This record gives sequence, structure tokens and C-alpha cells, in this order.
Amino acid sequence: MKQRCLILLTFFSTLISCKTVVEKDVIPDFWDLSVIDSVLVMEDKFFLNSQTQVKLIGDSLLAVSSYRSPMVAIITTKGEQVGKIASGDFPIGSFSPSSFDVSEYPIIHILDKKSESVLVFNAKRQEFIKKIKLQLPDDKVIRFMGAKFKKLPDGFLVEMVSSIYDSYHPDFYRASGDQIYFFGNEGQIKNSIVDYPKEYKAVVGSMSPVTYLTMGDFGNDIALSFPHSKKVNFYSTNGEMIDSVALPESRFFDYNLHGADQILDFSEIFASGEQNKVHVPTNHYFNSIHGNREQVIVETWMNNKKTGEEYATYSHLLIFNKEAKKWSETSNPRNILDIGMLAGVVNDTLYFYEGSLMKSDEKYIKRAVLRPIED
Repeated sequence: MKQRCLILLTFFSTLISCKTVVEKDVIPDFWDLSVIDSVLVMEDKFFLNSQTQVKLIGDSLLAVSSYRSPMVAIITTKGEQVGKIASGDFPIGSFSPSSFDVSEYPIIHILDKKSESVLVFNAKRQEFIKKIKLQLPDDKVIRFMGAKFKKLPDGFLVEMVSSIYDSYHPDFYRASGDQIYFFGNEGQIKNSIVDYPKEYKAVVGSMSPVTYLTMGDFGNDIALSFPHSKKVNFYSTNGEMIDSVALPESRFFDYNLHGADQILDFSEIFASGEQNKVHVPTNHYFNSIHGNREQVIVETWMNNKKTGEEYATYSHLLIFNKEAKKWSETSNPRNILDIGMLAGVVNDTLYFYEGSLMKSDEKYIKRAVLRPIED
């Protein structure tokens, strides 16, 4: 029987949020996340080894990327495999999908860390169209996996990280500079935005190198959030900030950043293995931001800071009602090995993709709804 998230609320810290742009309740209302069905993915055409990112295409398709099986796979919401754009299947040779964009499907844009390029494919025709080399700054590289990436009307948005500082070193947050870059259609740099906020620069010891910056793609605008700054900021597709929403207090999500009691580097962590007592706390973070006309929905990932068999990461949702300007959250955090990643929202239905080989080879598409909890 799968482990369910029937855990004590004391696993997670209850925090006081700061006063920012939007007025909010001290404690947000509760919703129940209810899974209404689960569909097994029929892997009769290819095998996808785990997942990195999942995105909804319209209301009937899912796109899933993997770095273990370098590809972007297309699957129907009924679990049927439609096709794939896989490394090695084209004359251009191998590639490493750091991220992808399916907003112009069947055209798929893949951000390739290996060639530092955007690769353009037609998924229905299984056809490679072109390669656009990006002119990267000397001190930046494309994030290895899960990078923020968006096809724009006049180019591309790409998340970059430092090529100078180790991701375990405090200077990675203090001195890396802007994280989001805008490129033209030919790969030339146009401008950049969003440095790490003061909350990250103030941490003295090494922090867990999770992706603290989260992006939501809303078509004509984007949402960007460093969750521990307790804000979601909205930008136009040319990088101008147009709105800011304060994040709510949460019964589960820990807004405090926790660092190690020393500064380490990747080689020390790698060499320590399981025998060494080197420990870097795992901070809570946002995995994705989605939404529709009425809501903005944030998917959290929250490690319980346990070790051994009790080690687990849970997920819940923060929901912002745009009209009422009011936050709520789900009352039932779930193990991410059970619920998976939120791919998107259609009307009142949330689509999740659960495909982690940490549990089994089986992969599922799950539909869920939010139900109010009445007193």
C-alpha cells in the first residue's frame, strides 16, 4: 500500500509572512485535492526513464521530458503514446533537453545544453527543422535540467546559471547576477532580469542546490517566484514587471532558508557518500506555477528532513483567487511519488503525471479537482 501523507503538521514549519503588495488572511482557507481517476500510461512504442518536466498541450495531450532518456515524449491524457523527439533519432546527433516549449505544437522547441542551442522540430512529421545557436554570456551556462524556457514572439526566454561559482557556495547566490535572459530569433542577447533576492544572499553556509526560481507561463505574460522572498511577480514577455502578489502564510510550506554550518563544494559532497556526516539541509521550494482565468496555482515540494526509510518529499498546492485576491491551500499534502508533477489545468481539472522509477516502472496520468472544505 502506497504511503499516504497522513503526517503530523509539525513536520513543517508554520511561519509569519511579510506584508507585501496584496492583502491576505493570516491563515489561508483549506481545499481538498481529490484525485478522481488514474490512467496507466501504455508504453508500447518507447520507454521513458523518469521525468524532468511535464506540460499540458491543449486539453488532450501531455509533453514529458527526461534527461535519463534524453527526449520529449508526447502522450494523450488517456495514456496512449503519440510520439517522441529523442536524442540520436536525427542527423544532428545527440542532445540534452534542459527544457522545452510546446506552445506552437506540433512544433517543439528544445533547449539543448550540450550544443547551447534551441533545436526546432515538427513532432507530427518527426522532422528536424533548424538549430539556433545562443550567444551565451561568458560567465553563464544553461541550467542542466528543468531550466525556465519560453518561445517568445521575437525570440526566447532562457534561464542561465553561473559557470564560475559552485552551486553549493554562497557566492552562487550573492554574485551570479541575473538569471533570466532574453534572446532574439537569431540567438543574440537582448536583455536580462531577476537576480537572487536578499533572502538567498544572506545565507552563510551551503544550501541544497534545488531550483529556487520557478516560472509560470501564462502566454502573454509570465510569473516568476523565488518562494522564500514570499512573492510571485508577473512580467511581460519583454521583461517588464507588471504586478506583484504576496505569498500567504502556510501551515506546511517552510519559507525559512536553511543552510549548512559550513561552506562545502560539490566534490566534497560527492566524495562523502553516505558514510560521511556532511549534511546540507533540503529547503522547501516550488516545483511549478500554473493557472487559468480565475486562479494561479503553485505546486510546492517539501522535504520532511528525515533520513533513511522515513525520508520523503511531499507536495501541496497554494491557490490564488484573482478576483477575490485571496490565497488558499490544500489540506492534504501528498508524497510526490504518489501524486507526481502538476502538468496543467483545464477548466476545474488538474492533470498530474507520476512517472518516477524510484517507485516502479509504471507511469500514471492522474486527474484531480479542488473541493472546498466546509466547517
